[in-house]
Amino acid sequence: MSEKGWWDMEGARSETTEAVGAVQEKAQEQAGQAVEKGRGVVRAQVDSRSTQVGQQARSVAETLRQTSAQLRQTGDEQQARYAHIADSGADRLDRAGRYLAESDADELLGRIEDEARRQPWLVAGVGLLLGIAAARFLKASSSERYYRSAAAIEPYRETAYGQAATWASDHELSDVEQSRTLTPAGRGV
Repeated sequence: MSEKGWWDMEGARSETTEAVGAVQEKAQEQAGQAVEKGRGVVRAQVDSRSTQVGQQARSVAETLRQTSAQLRQTGDEQQARYAHIADSGADRLDRAGRYLAESDADELLGRIEDEARRQPWLVAGVGLLLGIAAARFLKASSSERYYRSAAAIEPYRETAYGQAATWASDHELSDVEQSRTLTPAGRGV
């Protein structure tokens, strides 16, 4: 190979390497932007959902306070104890609701991460419980779908057996022959 041909190949390799590097850089930059955009969406969702949950918790706390006030008005000692318990629960719910409503997503996610680092078994246990709950839900919903689809097919099955029974009675078959005709093995008649 001539020296000029070798030099041209080296130049082409160099240009190709530069082009590949530029494409890799651009892909990494776009991936980084996509990750940041995803994080922003997650933060926004956590922030809005935590605010909603916080407001709902505070609403429930107010309802508990109203209920405890009604229990106190009855004058019964037992109900007064329940009212005290309801007030205590209302205070805790109110504090939790205020924290959720006022905290931003970074603070909440940071706190969750800290707890997960301190108690990994707790996180694993919660994950296990959520997985079991999801499996139970899917199993229950699949049973419902199965029975709904079986109910939808049943009229057609009744029609097929009804046609076999009509044919058997029209041809005056004996009881044994009719039972064979109406069994699943005898459906082909």
